[in-house]
Amino acid sequence: MQNNIFSFIIKRWKPLFIICLIAIIASTIVAYLLPVQYRAVTILFSSQDNNISKSLLNDEPYSKDYLAFGEEKNSEQMLQVLKSDEVMEAINKKYDLIDLYGLSQRADKYSVLKDYYSNNFNFAITEYQSIKVEVYDRQPGRAAQMANSVVASADSLFRAIVHQRTEAAYLIVKQQYDSMLTVENRLEDSMNFFRNLGMLNFDFQVKEYTRGYSEAVVKGSPASIQEIESKLKPFVLYGKQYFIIYNNLIDAYKWMQQLKVNYIQAKANAEKYIPPFFVAENAIAPDKRAYPVRWLVVVGSTAAAFFFGLVVLLFIHKLHSTN
Repeated sequence: MQNNIFSFIIKRWKPLFIICLIAIIASTIVAYLLPVQYRAVTILFSSQDNNISKSLLNDEPYSKDYLAFGEEKNSEQMLQVLKSDEVMEAINKKYDLIDLYGLSQRADKYSVLKDYYSNNFNFAITEYQSIKVEVYDRQPGRAAQMANSVVASADSLFRAIVHQRTEAAYLIVKQQYDSMLTVENRLEDSMNFFRNLGMLNFDFQVKEYTRGYSEAVVKGSPASIQEIESKLKPFVLYGKQYFIIYNNLIDAYKWMQQLKVNYIQAKANAEKYIPPFFVAENAIAPDKRAYPVRWLVVVGSTAAAFFFGLVVLLFIHKLHSTN
């Protein structure tokens, strides 16, 4: 069978040659008429944690390192941000993609824009858990600018999402902190009333005054007894209130200690920001086109024309043989 086909090709080499020659000429013309596309690439690594307070202000031994590369989950989350409609809209506003792709007059321009965007903007996680951003455009410089703008837009979007949450958390913690600070100040004012009466350390003072009172009674010193009784009088009159205020103040100190930590952490998260990724490779203007690969267009078209012509000639030969 193979020998028969080979013999047939030898016999019909002239029409096959003409078909291939026409295919070469036509495909060469088409290859040079096809719009040129350049590809710009930028490489990102997601970070493991972008929580400033958790990374820098936390003394827990197992807190995540903000300098460490992220895991698969972090890369997938960052990929969703890069693919979001908000990033696409930001690029559309900056580079007027609708006009660039000639969609201004179409009624469905925004839905069609998504198709053009998905074809010209590619995002993928590599085997090394990095994120590759590929952008195709007719101008090499613009392709590189778009690739870098995608990264910048994703960073801005992520920053806005994080800020929305951290700002809300900070306001909640600040409200609790300010409220507890007011309570603590009021309790301090109440304790100052007792301190002005000489009530500084209830247990120690009562113990010492009681011992002194006993010694004065034993010695039979009315003046000493009267003096100690005057010092003990505030403890007798305000002892219960003192302990209530004192215990509440101790609890307030404990609450304030924890709230202060939360307040500092929430404030740091609200005011500062760590990017959720590392840029391993910024996009630069490519010096070679990505599409079309002209020799491949010519070779592919010529091969396809050859096999198509061979099938047609075999069909005609078989039809003549039958007749």
